[in-house]
Amino acid sequence: MTFAHQHLLWFLLIIPALVGLKLLVDAHGSKAERLFTAARLRTTLVMGRSLWRSWFVYALYIMSMACLIVAVAQPRWGEEKLEIPDKGRNIFIAIDTSRSMLARDVPPDRLTRARLAAHDLVMELSGERVGLLAFAGRAYLQAPLTTDHDAIIESLLAYDHTIIEWGGSNLGDLLDVTLRAIKTLPKSNYALVIFSDGGDADANLVPYTQRLAAAGVVVVTVGVGTDVGTLIPNPEVEGDYIRDEAGNVVRSQLQSGVLQQLASATGGRFLKLDTQPLNRQSIQPVLDRLTEQQSANRQTSRPIERFAWPLGLGILLLMLAWIISALPRPSARPVVLALAVAAFAPAPPAQGAGPTDLLAFMFQSGGPTPDDALKALEKGDFKKARDLYGKLLERDDFDAHSRDELLYGLATAEHDLTNYDGSVKSFSEVLHTQDKSLRARAHRGLGHTLYDQGVRGLQQQPKITLQRWNDALRHLDAALDLDPDNKDLHENRDYVAKMLNELRQVIKKMEEQQKGKKGKKGDKGQKGQKGDKGEGQEGEEGDEGDDGKQGSDPNGQGEPKEQKEVKGEKKEADDGIGGKDAKELPEGRLQAANGDPGEKEGKQGKDGQKPGGEGGDEKNKTAKGAPNDQRNPRTGYTPGEAESIIRQYMDEITAPLTNRYHTPPPNKKDW
Repeated sequence: MTFAHQHLLWFLLIIPALVGLKLLVDAHGSKAERLFTAARLRTTLVMGRSLWRSWFVYALYIMSMACLIVAVAQPRWGEEKLEIPDKGRNIFIAIDTSRSMLARDVPPDRLTRARLAAHDLVMELSGERVGLLAFAGRAYLQAPLTTDHDAIIESLLAYDHTIIEWGGSNLGDLLDVTLRAIKTLPKSNYALVIFSDGGDADANLVPYTQRLAAAGVVVVTVGVGTDVGTLIPNPEVEGDYIRDEAGNVVRSQLQSGVLQQLASATGGRFLKLDTQPLNRQSIQPVLDRLTEQQSANRQTSRPIERFAWPLGLGILLLMLAWIISALPRPSARPVVLALAVAAFAPAPPAQGAGPTDLLAFMFQSGGPTPDDALKALEKGDFKKARDLYGKLLERDDFDAHSRDELLYGLATAEHDLTNYDGSVKSFSEVLHTQDKSLRARAHRGLGHTLYDQGVRGLQQQPKITLQRWNDALRHLDAALDLDPDNKDLHENRDYVAKMLNELRQVIKKMEEQQKGKKGKKGDKGQKGQKGDKGEGQEGEEGDEGDDGKQGSDPNGQGEPKEQKEVKGEKKEADDGIGGKDAKELPEGRLQAANGDPGEKEGKQGKDGQKPGGEGGDEKNKTAKGAPNDQRNPRTGYTPGEAESIIRQYMDEITAPLTNRYHTPPPNKKDW
C-alpha cells in the first residue's frame, strides 16, 4: 500500500494526545463530583452520567477522525492497465542547416532563430504526431512521427551547421526523403513545415511537388532572414566570411521564390519568420485540413485509488456517534474533541469560507514553498535549494512565469554545485520566457556557466574551451541587448572577451611552436642542411642526418615514418594543441551565474573579487578521485588510457570543417 500524501499521516499522532486529554478531563470531573456531593446523595443528585457510554462515543469520534485522515492521505494499492490511443495529425518539421543559416540578420542567427521557432511550434502541437528532418546538401530523417515531443525537442537541440557534411540547400533531396518516409505509413494526409532562407525558383522541383500533392502532403514554408541580407560568418576562420570560388565575400539574403513555389503548388502557406514566435494559430488553417491518424494503442498502468473505503468508514462511525449521543439519557458530548482540534490547528481560514474550504484548510499540505528554496540558496545550502526547487517544479499549481523563476533558481543552484550541464539545460529553458528582465538574467547565467565549464577543461581541451567561451560571449552580448545599462554585465563581458583573445593567442603560439619543432632535425651530414626547409611544414619531421642523406629532401621529409617515430622527438599526450605547453594557457573563472536569484545581479563584479578568480582547476583536480593505475574490470582500461582515447576522439570531431566538406555540393554552393 502506498499513499499519495504520506506526510498527512503525521496527523494521526493527535489521537493519543486526545485520549490523554479525555483521561485528564474525566479525572478532574470525578474530583469535582466528589467535592460537591456527599457519597450518600451522589446517586440521587447526579443523573444521566455513564462512564462507559461517554468513552464509547468518544472512541467513535476518534476512529472517525483517524479514518478521515487516512482517506485524505489517499491510500493506493494494486494497479490497473490502461490503453491510451496514439493518434494525432501528422506533421513533419524540416530545418535548413546549411552555412548560410549562420547569417546574423535575424538575432542571434538564422539557424538558432529557426530552432527556437521550431521548439515553440512543437510545444504548441500538443497531442499531434511530429517528425523531424534536417537538410543541407543532403536531407536526413532525424526522428520519425511520434507523440513523444520530449524526444523531438532533444533532437532539435543538437542541430548545428555541422550536422550534415554536405553544403548547400538541396530542397529536392528533402522532398524525396519526405516522400520515402510517408511511403511506408498508412494512407493519410501530412503537413511539412520547412524553415529555410530559400533560394531561386527551381523547375526541377515540379515533379516533387506533383508527387507531394498526390500523396496529400501540404507544405508550409517559413522564410528565415531579411530581404536586405548580410554576410555569412566563416565558422572555420574567426573574423572572416564565407567566400565563393572567385574569392569574393558571399552576401546571403532571404530568397522566398522557391519557398513560395512549394507552398502554392501544394496548397500550403508561406510565412516570414520575424521576432514573434511561430504558434499553432499560424498554421491552423493547414491543420484543419488534416485528419487524425490512429496507430497502435500505448499501454500504461496507474495505481488504484482506495480512499473511498476509509472515507465511507469514517462517515459511518461519525453518524453512529451522533445517533448514540441522541439516545435517551445522553452523556455529555465530547466537546473536548473540538477544543483539542482547535488548539492544535493553525489560524482558521478567512471569514465567510465554506465547508469545502474549511476541510481543505484542515488537511492542507505542508510542502516546500518558493521562499524556502530561495532562503536555502541565499544561505549557501545549494544541495537543499536544488532539492526544494526540484520538488516545486514537480507540482503543476504554478503559472508559466512562476515556473520560469523556479527554473532560474534551480539553474543557479546547479551552477554553484558545478553541475554545469544541468545548469545550462535549466537556463536554456528560461530563455523562452516573455519576461525581458528574467530572459536577460538567463542569458547572463548561461554566459557565466559556459565560461566556468570551459575553465574546467582548459588544460585538457583548450579547443573545446575556446568554443564554450565563444558561446558564453554570445549569451553575454544577448544579455547586454536586453539590459544595456548594467555596468557589471559590461565588465564581465569585456573580461570574457579578453580571456578569449588571450586563449586564441596562446593556442596560435603553441601551434606555431609545434610546427617549428617538426622540421628542426637533419643538421648532421653533408646534405642535412636542406632539411631546414621543412621548418613550419605541418605533419612531417626532418630527423637527425647521421649519414648526410636524411636532410636531402627539400620538403624536410628525412626518413621513413617508422624510423622517424624511433629517432624523432617523443610527443606528449595532448589534445591537438600541445601537452606540456598547456601550462601556458590562461586561467580565469567568473564568480557565479548570478549571486542572488532574485534581483541582485550585480554581485558578480562588486565583491572585491574580479570575475576571473582562481579555483576552476582546483575543483577539476579534486574531482579526479580514481588513481591512474587502477584498471577498470568492465572496460579493460586505466583512467589515463580512457582519457587518452576520449581526447583523441575529441580531436577528430573538432577537426577543421574544411576537411568535412568532401562532397561537391549541388550548384557549386557550399553555403
